[in-house]
Amino acid sequence: METGVKVPYIPIRVVHDMNTNKIFPAAVALSLVVHVVILVLAGLSGGSGSTDGEDVFTVNIKQNPDKVIERNEGKNTMMALQLEEVRERARGDGIDTVALDKIDTKYYPYLLQVKERIDRQWSYPEGAFNRGEAGTTVVEFSIARGGSLAACRAVVSSGYESLDMESLRAVRSAAPFAPFSEKFGLARLNIVAQFRYTLAK
Repeated sequence: METGVKVPYIPIRVVHDMNTNKIFPAAVALSLVVHVVILVLAGLSGGSGSTDGEDVFTVNIKQNPDKVIERNEGKNTMMALQLEEVRERARGDGIDTVALDKIDTKYYPYLLQVKERIDRQWSYPEGAFNRGEAGTTVVEFSIARGGSLAACRAVVSSGYESLDMESLRAVRSAAPFAPFSEKFGLARLNIVAQFRYTLAK
């Protein structure tokens, strides 16, 4: 025997809306993009600060490089040494001029060797001696860093071609010379030498 109220069966119909199917994936994708942007911004703002103990070095390119300032004094010393090395290399491309008989110069030991080599080659031309030719020829010659003769010319004539030619021949025959000491810091050394031809009375 059945009692109670009889409830009529009403079927539930599920309605599939095409617009709903499109909105849900778009909302998920938008949420992912927003989360990624938030994480990136948080990482940038968190990484911009300096950590404890980190040494910060700032260079102002408008300043003179000789006056670069660093917090660490040890680094200052190292920077100064590097700048000095640059200056040394720059001086290494320099040229200096000196007289062959100059004594009070850092080149003196080297000049002495050059003079000895030239003396061994130099002689009084016999024909000029017999003719009574005398005078002083001034020669300027250049020695390259490795010791090779780079140039040689008579800058003041003795008045006699034979004496001038002998002076030039003596210098050319004495080459090559010894390489420069690194202390010179030169690429070329110009030397002025006097060749005196005198007749005994």
